[in-house]
Amino acid sequence: MFKFLRSQAKVFYWVIAASFVLFLGLGGMTSRGCQAPGTKKVQAGVIGSVNGADITGQQYDYAVRQQRGQMRQQAQNRDLNANQDAAASQQAWDSLVQAAIFQQAIEKRGITVSDEEVLSVFENNPPPELLAQYRDENGNVDMDRYFADLQNPAVDWTQQEAYIRASLPWQKLIEEISAEAVVTDEDVHQEYIRQTGKAIAEYMGITFADMEGEFEASETELEEWYQAHPDDYQSPAKGHCQVVMIAKEASEQDYEEIREFMLEIREEIVSGQTEFGVAALEYSEDATSATQSGDLGVFDRSRMVAPFTEAAFALQIGEVSQPVKTKFGYHLIEVLKQSIDEDTGEVYEINARHILLKVTPGPETLDLLRERADEFRSRVDGSSFATTAEAEALNLITPPEFIKGRDIPGVPLSLAGSNWVFGASPGQVSRLFENRDNIYVVLAGEITPAGLAPLSEVTSRVALAVKKDHQLAAAKTRLSPAVGEVQMGMTMAEGAGNAGILHAVTDTFTINGNVPDVGYGTEFNKLAINGELGVLVPEVETLRGLFALTPLWISPFDQADFDVRRAGIQAALLARAQNKAVEEWYIKSLEEAEIVDLRYWQP
Repeated sequence: MFKFLRSQAKVFYWVIAASFVLFLGLGGMTSRGCQAPGTKKVQAGVIGSVNGADITGQQYDYAVRQQRGQMRQQAQNRDLNANQDAAASQQAWDSLVQAAIFQQAIEKRGITVSDEEVLSVFENNPPPELLAQYRDENGNVDMDRYFADLQNPAVDWTQQEAYIRASLPWQKLIEEISAEAVVTDEDVHQEYIRQTGKAIAEYMGITFADMEGEFEASETELEEWYQAHPDDYQSPAKGHCQVVMIAKEASEQDYEEIREFMLEIREEIVSGQTEFGVAALEYSEDATSATQSGDLGVFDRSRMVAPFTEAAFALQIGEVSQPVKTKFGYHLIEVLKQSIDEDTGEVYEINARHILLKVTPGPETLDLLRERADEFRSRVDGSSFATTAEAEALNLITPPEFIKGRDIPGVPLSLAGSNWVFGASPGQVSRLFENRDNIYVVLAGEITPAGLAPLSEVTSRVALAVKKDHQLAAAKTRLSPAVGEVQMGMTMAEGAGNAGILHAVTDTFTINGNVPDVGYGTEFNKLAINGELGVLVPEVETLRGLFALTPLWISPFDQADFDVRRAGIQAALLARAQNKAVEEWYIKSLEEAEIVDLRYWQP
């Protein structure tokens, strides 16, 4: 959710400010309260509120269009699938909630903007959007041309000034929030070591993989662990629902239209107006063969579906079939070569090519299906939803429970319906939703609140945790005598040999590097690189096992290189700390905010 906060601070200021300007352009927040259903009459056009400030349907619809446009652009203008469309809607809502929280904080803190501050932005920190028009063909900003325009009284800067004047309060708020972020010299020093440090170490230990099969937890142990670690087994809220799905199946009319079009294509081929391969390139919807002029290669009677095989093996070389209907759609087939059994005269193998047109529901069919689904939803409620669906032999499913942000089980690409369930009241019937294959209507069920999951649901996780705990205790028992012997002067190889445990010397590794049997980027790496040569680290646990180590070589600290890189490291750490401060502030503000979401409520 907060990936955008990980970017450079100045860029982040302008990105978040741009969201605010978009919000202002939609009219901002009003001061009218918006209550949950049943507490006050909901105002027309209002779909939610944040701390009593309304969010209107107009604002939401515009934000949704903006999000969809951005997602299409990222997807190289491809159409969004149902889940991407639902995600765009949720992101639009989140952006409006964020805008409200930031705007309310600006007002509460009394943040204002002076003319001098606006001018300073123009001169010292112009937003990227403003400089974009001054980029040359290589993408470089021509600052001389920018400043020349800035000083030219004939150039109208009214729009840009309004944008900056509206954006600056956000930047000032973020700067206030992040002002307490501090990076110490030690932080910079440790980060430099993290980036450049290397070591070689000798180690001994026990891997958990070598201990598999040595322990199986009892029911009593599982129950005791579960009760002692409730925070580890919290479950998110879970939704329940029923769904009626109406398949987007092609009608006989759709099949007939495709068959007639196939006949037209066939006529062009047999009359010589076009060549079969050219028609395949132009019309065929078989992505694999179309680029090969429809060529399917050589195949026998067992490779293709029965209707296709029957038609293809009945053709003469060069003959074009009539439209052939299969489960894939309609085909035109042309045989290029035949292999004939000399004894029987039977054709046992052919080389053929085809043109495929898939049959999908046309606009009229889809409209009829939507009308059917809408007619169903208009006459059912919570008590009659299932009985009516069963009486009319509709496809009714009762999915297992699911969490927010996931598809409804059994309904692919159903994020929109899933999100609706978590915003609806039990017994409420949804509007029509669609995915690639179905039009569907949802009946909202109860929401199981977040909390401690039943032991029966997390037994495997509890068993794994108990097993790991047992393995760790057993590993400590085996490692401890060997560590004691090494501390008394024995070599690590001898101590490991006496205990019958793993012993090795690493290659050179970094903080994030791999140490065989130990793991990638573990505490082992950090302790070795930050340790002292020849000084035993008696115990370090990783996901793979329990080890003791002694650094044999640690890369020397390069003071000259550190001095060169110090400022850059400090700036990066400070930006990270500032962004984290803003992120934590926003999370806290979001948790404390009174947010009313009426997007899914029906009067």
